[in-house]
Amino acid sequence: MSDAGQAVRFAVVGLGMGFSRAKMCQQTERAELVAVCEIDEARGQRAVKELQVPWLRDYDELLKRDDVDVVFLLTESGKHAQMGVKAAQAGKHLISTKPLEVTLQGCDAVISACREAGVMLAVDFQERYTAKTHRMRAALAAGLLGELILIEARLKWFRGDAYYEGWHGTWELDGGGSLMNQSVHLIDLLQWFGGPVERVFGQMAVRDHKIETEDVGTGLVRFANGAFGSIIGTTTFPANDVYELEIHGTKAAVGQGTLIGDYWRARDQNVSEPAAPEGAPSNIYEDVIRHLTTDQPLLCDGVEGRKSVELVLAIYKSAIEGRPVELPLDGFVPPKA
Repeated sequence: MSDAGQAVRFAVVGLGMGFSRAKMCQQTERAELVAVCEIDEARGQRAVKELQVPWLRDYDELLKRDDVDVVFLLTESGKHAQMGVKAAQAGKHLISTKPLEVTLQGCDAVISACREAGVMLAVDFQERYTAKTHRMRAALAAGLLGELILIEARLKWFRGDAYYEGWHGTWELDGGGSLMNQSVHLIDLLQWFGGPVERVFGQMAVRDHKIETEDVGTGLVRFANGAFGSIIGTTTFPANDVYELEIHGTKAAVGQGTLIGDYWRARDQNVSEPAAPEGAPSNIYEDVIRHLTTDQPLLCDGVEGRKSVELVLAIYKSAIEGRPVELPLDGFVPPKA
């Protein structure tokens, strides 16, 4: 555990989406950005100019720095295990952007490496940190929804061909398409709220892009508690304005999303949606700092982060084999091109 009054020192690796995470670090109390790592010179020079921190091309050199407490990986998904294991072996705490990895074997490798090294492993699912999500979790914890009946996750976005010119849409580095990359945030919440998944039936197709993986996918979920779930994820929609999660049970319903807004409906009109718990972290840095300084559990550690990967892979396996698939999975590996 770190000293409660001491800043936690972070290094961000990968400055695509990682640039915004680096800026977030500098805006978070008791988080200190001490370095960035990026192979692209233009991105690296931008970081030096705008963030005013050292830029390294060589990841191995970054891991040798004594002033780095936590490494935050924002590289291609299929590289998280290899790079994460190196960080753990160097004694660095680790954050992985979503998904944790593209295979269960990769997830297990980095989880084991962090456990053996005695370092923290966190997965950054940004939707876990919103005020609405905190309120939804509080409603579930208080039993205000009653027995769960249905959870729906819907993401309908657009991605142009230029988006897929690099590693996106490949099995090796993206691990999937619209489900594994874009929809995984909502899929994470779906399984977090619904509990263990018992069975899934999936469909997927490539309808509007020339890519290896899916640009439209669906999943029908059966939770161990008897509730149903539905998943829709696509990058073929004309706009980026459908991003929604809805839950209802025998007593109440709650939802959040771009079209449906944030709502609460209860059969008993006197029952209101609870407030978010005091002190709930609002981003991954606050969560990690809280964990390292007070030993409170992370909102999403490696074991928890593995669950959404397993669920997406189960959808893929079901779609490929044309049959329902039981969880847990046993050794399934996504196809290669």
